[in-house]
Amino acid sequence: MKDKRILYVSSEVVPYLPETEISSMSFETPRMVNQQGGQIRIFMPRYGNINERRHQLHEVIRLSRN
Repeated sequence: MKDKRILYVSSEVVPYLPETEISSMSFETPRMVNQQGGQIRIFMPRYGNINERRHQLHEVIRLSRN
């Protein structure tokens, strides 16, 4: 996994939403990749019930060149 760059997209991730099988897997899998030397970023929809300040989340805005 060393030097791999991965984008991981999930509809739910612990601790931002309640713990389910999917949200736990979406948290543990990227953590294992990072421990093995890979680089992984997790993207998740911005739900209204997630406290952005508490979790220090950042919105990603892509700027296009004209």
